[in-house]
Amino acid sequence: MSRKLGNFFFKIRSFTPIPFILALLYFAKPIFETTLVGILFIVIGEFLRIWAVGYAGGTTRATSLGAARDLVTTGPYSYVRNPLYLGNFLLSLGICIISNVLWLIPVLIVGYIIQYLPIITVEEVYLLASCGSTYQTYQEQVPRFLPQIRPYPNQSDHDFSWARAFKSEKRTLTAIVCVIALIFTRRFIPI
Repeated sequence: MSRKLGNFFFKIRSFTPIPFILALLYFAKPIFETTLVGILFIVIGEFLRIWAVGYAGGTTRATSLGAARDLVTTGPYSYVRNPLYLGNFLLSLGICIISNVLWLIPVLIVGYIIQYLPIITVEEVYLLASCGSTYQTYQEQVPRFLPQIRPYPNQSDHDFSWARAFKSEKRTLTAIVCVIALIFTRRFIPI
């Protein structure tokens, strides 16, 4: 059941934010202060995503778990095992704060746990089966969500590429700009 749920959420993960975004747009009442704080979270989240895909590449957008190049343990992956999911959370939190719909933050947290915990569990089983003791050592030394201060000592030889990062992040950056524009449009066009 857990594997089926993880695979299901993995395949639909691009669509699950839609109801959340619709609720944010409906209730949005952005103000200057929440916009500044929200933008800070968005910048940190997007920086983390760009840093991660600069190493991992566009295969992070695949719809199957076996599409990654190989185990990446350098860059942000040397501090946290799931930098893209952490970046997604920070982006979503930033959008929530910008829209000034703060009561949706607990919904966001619960939604992320319900969606991403099964996905991560399936990914970890896959990586353990594919990479064996290399992944097991990495898993034991690098936390899932909260970054550690010291980098993982056995970093992979992956290189960072700005071209790879921006090519992979075009869609995310476009979505962020569109959602923020809609939030501010909604402020001036009452429903």
